[in-house]
Amino acid sequence: MADNAVNTPPLDAGPAVLADWLELAAFFDARARARLDDIDNAFKIQDQEAANDDGEADAAKEDRRARIEGEIAERTEHLGEAYPFVLSADGEELALKPRNQLGTAAFYLLCLIFSHATKSAILERTPSARALAQARRRHFQILSTLAVAGHVGGPALSFGWPRKSGQTIVQAIERACLLSGVGTARNPPGPVASKYAKDGGIDVIAWRPAVNLAPPPAEMCFGQAASGHGWREKNAPDEIPDFYESFYLNRPPTNTVGVTIIPFRLQPDDHATYGYRHGHILDRLRTPRAAVEGLRLARQYGVIVDDADDVGLLGRWILGYRSQVRHAA
Repeated sequence: MADNAVNTPPLDAGPAVLADWLELAAFFDARARARLDDIDNAFKIQDQEAANDDGEADAAKEDRRARIEGEIAERTEHLGEAYPFVLSADGEELALKPRNQLGTAAFYLLCLIFSHATKSAILERTPSARALAQARRRHFQILSTLAVAGHVGGPALSFGWPRKSGQTIVQAIERACLLSGVGTARNPPGPVASKYAKDGGIDVIAWRPAVNLAPPPAEMCFGQAASGHGWREKNAPDEIPDFYESFYLNRPPTNTVGVTIIPFRLQPDDHATYGYRHGHILDRLRTPRAAVEGLRLARQYGVIVDDADDVGLLGRWILGYRSQVRHAA
């Protein structure tokens, strides 16, 4: 089944892409498993051409395997229970965890699929353009709201358009002011705001409660969900000044931060390069784990986290996509 869904990994692929290849192959496979031998076979000709003898080829293979295992170990460490795959003890096979251990696997799997839904060298059968657009608007918004809640350790409101509640932007701001205990909505919006504005460039409004839970919150957090490759050009901090000017009569008297939620796996250099502009970036090594924590806040502690009741939509979309790919084999 996986042969129909994923391409042979490119010869210049690094450990992150090769780990993604194994995860996708296991996800689509009928036995939910992928073997590192398949990667070895794909690289065998190149190794033989580049090496002077069999010893060098074996060394190249072992080095590649060690880097893949290191990447998977890093994902396991960073994501904890949010990582839905497990590497066998002998390092030969990556498997999707048993159904009774998957829990919130949809958080990571959605990020994995979105990472390769466009411009991918390894995912052959991507979601249809329509299905992808719908999932980006609704499903990634759900994931982002949960992730920002987990990130700040407090309430999070889904603000991106279209809003499930059907509220206008002024009504949504009024709700945020009421629940956070700070700020006053500006009605009508200020002159800076476009009369056609639906979310003002902000997808999530959240706050970290003060130690005594009384207003003002310790921090207001504005999030932007960016599921596509153009995420570098989108960031909440650039939007916040005009957002406050347009929709708040009285600005909340507390620190304000921004966060960008993306499905991609970033490297440390990426965070160093883009982190200041974005405030903070929740990438694939952070978003799923933060979403697990956001869901826990809602379910176990009754914290207001919009869309927590719609988590099941993510799993149904992912399973539906996999079923379509398998039946196309």
